Amino acid sequence: MTMRLSRRLAATAAASALTASMLIATPASAACSGYGCDGTDPADTGCSSGAQNATANPAYIMQGSTTLAVVELRWSPSCKTNWGRISNRVSPHNRVEVYVYRSNPYATTSSYGGTGTQYYGDQLYGQNMTVCAVGKVVTASGTTINSSPLCA
Repeated sequence: MTMRLSRRLAATAAASALTASMLIATPASAACSGYGCDGTDPADTGCSSGAQNATANPAYIMQGSTTLAVVELRWSPSCKTNWGRISNRVSPHNRVEVYVYRSNPYATTSSYGGTGTQYYGDQLYGQNMTVCAVGKVVTASGTTINSSPLCA
């Protein structure tokens, strides 16, 4: 192999390695947009990257003075979507669930949850709209306690 060809191959390999490292370091673009995000998983679509809470405070599901669960409404600045997240504070004795809804145009997601420590639900497009998260706890004795809607 000539020296010139060796340098070209080395330069091509270095450029390829640099391009590959930039692709790994760059966040993936979202796999949905607008109403096309409705009912999709925020992690699977890339919308959860850079997400934040949409409200200053979460909603607490209480039984007496005991916090059973904490409900958060999440917001994706890149996808303009919301979804609910619930943290079970008395796991594994209680079952928790969370869902979100949008009033206009109306849409709701399925409830997601279980007896583990934290769950999130599917997302709804929410740019310039009110979207609310609602959490639910079913205690080991069968009592159901819902959160107030947490809206933004």
